[in-house]
Amino acid sequence: MHLPLPLLITIFSVKRLVTAMPSQFSASITARLGEIAYYMHQVPELTDPIGTDQIAAPCTVFTIHDSATAKNVLSESIERFGRSDDVWSPEFLQNVVLQSTSSQASIPDGLEDLLQPYIYLSNTSSIYVSSFSSGMLNEGPYFLNMRRLHPAYRLYPDYAGAFIAPTVSTEDAYRYKPLGAAAYGEKYPSSLAVAVPSRLYYKPTPEKPFAGTRIGVKDIMDLSGLRTGAPSRAYTELHGPRTENAEVIQKILELGCIVVGKLKTTQFADSEWPTCDYVDYHAPFNPRANGYQTTSGSSCGSAAAVASYEWLDFALGTDTLGSIRSPAAVQGLYGIRPSLDAVSFKEILPYTKLADTVGGFARDAASFAKLSRALYGSVNDPELSKKPSTILYPVEYWPKTTTEHDAVLESFIVKMEQYIGFQRTWISIEEIWAETKPVTENTTLEKYLEHVFEWAANPPQWKDLLYPFITQYKETYGRDPALNPQLQFKRGYLPTVTDEQEKEGVRRWNVFKAWYEAHILPPATDGFSDTLLLLPWSSGKPDYRDTYRDGPQKFTGIGFFFYNLSPYSEGPEAILPVGQTPFVSRITNSTEQLPASIGISSGKGSDVMLTDFIAELMSGTNGQGVGVGSLAFNDIDNIGSSLLDTQSTGQFPLTGNL
Repeated sequence: MHLPLPLLITIFSVKRLVTAMPSQFSASITARLGEIAYYMHQVPELTDPIGTDQIAAPCTVFTIHDSATAKNVLSESIERFGRSDDVWSPEFLQNVVLQSTSSQASIPDGLEDLLQPYIYLSNTSSIYVSSFSSGMLNEGPYFLNMRRLHPAYRLYPDYAGAFIAPTVSTEDAYRYKPLGAAAYGEKYPSSLAVAVPSRLYYKPTPEKPFAGTRIGVKDIMDLSGLRTGAPSRAYTELHGPRTENAEVIQKILELGCIVVGKLKTTQFADSEWPTCDYVDYHAPFNPRANGYQTTSGSSCGSAAAVASYEWLDFALGTDTLGSIRSPAAVQGLYGIRPSLDAVSFKEILPYTKLADTVGGFARDAASFAKLSRALYGSVNDPELSKKPSTILYPVEYWPKTTTEHDAVLESFIVKMEQYIGFQRTWISIEEIWAETKPVTENTTLEKYLEHVFEWAANPPQWKDLLYPFITQYKETYGRDPALNPQLQFKRGYLPTVTDEQEKEGVRRWNVFKAWYEAHILPPATDGFSDTLLLLPWSSGKPDYRDTYRDGPQKFTGIGFFFYNLSPYSEGPEAILPVGQTPFVSRITNSTEQLPASIGISSGKGSDVMLTDFIAELMSGTNGQGVGVGSLAFNDIDNIGSSLLDTQSTGQFPLTGNL
């Protein structure tokens, strides 16, 4: 037990920092308190000096109103800090600042007796009492460094390898910088450290309902102060830090979100197989089951981070042909591909304006709906007032017979039918096409759309992104840029798509969209879609990240699969985790659990309504939020099936989506 040091009680007056501090006060330090590493932000919160010349001394700021209530306030505050914040710990009581709301500071009677129980806990050495003439400090943990208080950030190890560049804020609330700190190298020698500020610093308001919400963003989105790397070493080398935020990032920052880092993606958000196609940077780890399943799709880092870390609230990604939906499905998360143009794609590296969208990942349906409102509507939009009346079940995409693996999906659909009060409508999209197709040729829908993405979407990737990059790099450095295997293939393949093929691809895309809206899923009316469509994204079958392959994936987008439906129709599609199923892992030789997930599509323009419906549905069917780590659902007694399956039998290449 530590013996208490003599208490130094000081009365002082300070002012909040309103402008950048002089350079001599700029400092950033990494410190350890017990087993936890912390980062001291270089910008102090106070302009006037206090205390002594300590270096990164832990400190807690409390607000008290008067001496009579100080004891109860302190006791309640300490309990609240420990319960609601992952940055603060009792070690921050080594120094204490009591800020008073009264005009004159005074030392509360019996102050030493008041703090005596906590002195032994933290070896408190100094207590400072203050009144503030203007404004108040946010309560919570700080570092007292050279007589100034600096915000404390907790450092977490990125053991999933999901981040490409952790970030911290600057004096400009909308500009960031790369985190210059490392920690936990003895346990995670190749992992980056991610810094998160105390949740106690932030209080949501009507203007900033997401105040203090921690979010990560995909590394094809511009973040002011950082390079957009995509992750290509050559592209990162060519371009300096961005000076503006992508419009969607600016939008969430203005709502109060805190960006804690940029997240890995496949190179230029193309389609890559883990791990063989990842050359410039290692593929993130999917935490589910044995930890050696694929992350799937280009928003791989965004999904891996949300599935791995409880300290991260949301992540943003992009979806062109499945890059949010597929990672969400295999990692057991809520994810949404929104309607085309539901939110701005400006200052984000493009693939094709025909299908590029921005969406998010979350671990529970309620927060998922809240994020959707922030991105695609308004946080003040009215609540869902009625339910859809039709649920479509396209038979060509669902299993003809229900195996035990697929039973978890069927079980959820039955629960959904019971909740909404009517049964699904079984349809065949191919049969409806055969009866109503708007073209004269005798062709199936699958055949008609076989080359649509290949012809329509690939040329813009070449003309608007890859060709300008390759040309500029060669002009600058006198040599070609290094590219990952899939992009090396694309460099040779993309110029072979002709202008005539591109025009025909776009024409067929538009023909399908008009037909689909007329006969399958009409666009929303005033934001409401009366019809939903169900798709079987994942029944929890393994797909290992260590599979050897003959060569690069050589993905062109040829073919037509169920994941093409929402991009081609421009409507939203959300993924919801509904359970998990067991399998015997060839990695661990033990029984593991993988998530099972369903996709729900709705009419274009019904993004907020769709996620509101999912939140209400999951609440009404006792749906759980998902956890982090190996198990999406900790309560597995009534989830999944008894089938033990070591084979991967997915209907489509989950990792082959953009």
